[in-house]
Amino acid sequence: MLKIIYRLLIVVYLPLAGCTVTSKPVVKDAGLYVSANELPVKVRDGWLTAKTLSLGSYTTSSRTNGIAANTPAKQLRNVSDAFYFTVKAPEAQIPVQVLRTPRITFSNRPLPGYLNTLPGDASLWYVHIGAAAADPLKSWELILKSNVAFLELNDNKPVGVLRSATDEIRVTAHNHFGIKNSAEKVCYEFHLRGVPVAAVMPGETPKVWMQAKVDAALQQTLASAMLALAFK
Repeated sequence: MLKIIYRLLIVVYLPLAGCTVTSKPVVKDAGLYVSANELPVKVRDGWLTAKTLSLGSYTTSSRTNGIAANTPAKQLRNVSDAFYFTVKAPEAQIPVQVLRTPRITFSNRPLPGYLNTLPGDASLWYVHIGAAAADPLKSWELILKSNVAFLELNDNKPVGVLRSATDEIRVTAHNHFGIKNSAEKVCYEFHLRGVPVAAVMPGETPKVWMQAKVDAALQQTLASAMLALAFK
């Protein structure tokens, strides 16, 4: 009797095993960090020429120290490390202002909790990205922690925000390309509605990734913000 049952189990199992072997594997989303999303970055810094950057079809002017006359940053009093440049896109010229300022500068403006709870003297990077030709009434600002703790990098914690009057993109930072518990190869991710759509790893050889499906106007903004981080 046992032999009969054993033979029946073999007969039932073999077809199922055959189906398991020939079934197609589940295809998962490859994510942001794939070659198809990586944009070429070039740094031009010759002996006789000023430093400029290019990111795909976007190029920068050389940077000028100080605060440009036509930027809201002129209203800020306590600033340091200020410079500005222009991003030249296929159909736009986008002014970008970069500077450091303490968190107390924004005491009369709403900030995300992870920035608002910082001490008043905590240093923040502030980047103002001017309106583009495609959306002349819209400008953006990037507010980012200057000093990020190792534990925050290990866990890809939020460290800043890129926002306009109507939109908000969360910025996180991680060290997943470097060594745990270190600030080596810090990479900033830009999250739109919880999904990472772009990332930049500044340094001597910057690297940039951007989802191709991102709206063209937002691509200009993200490119400008990432060039600012690569330039600083």
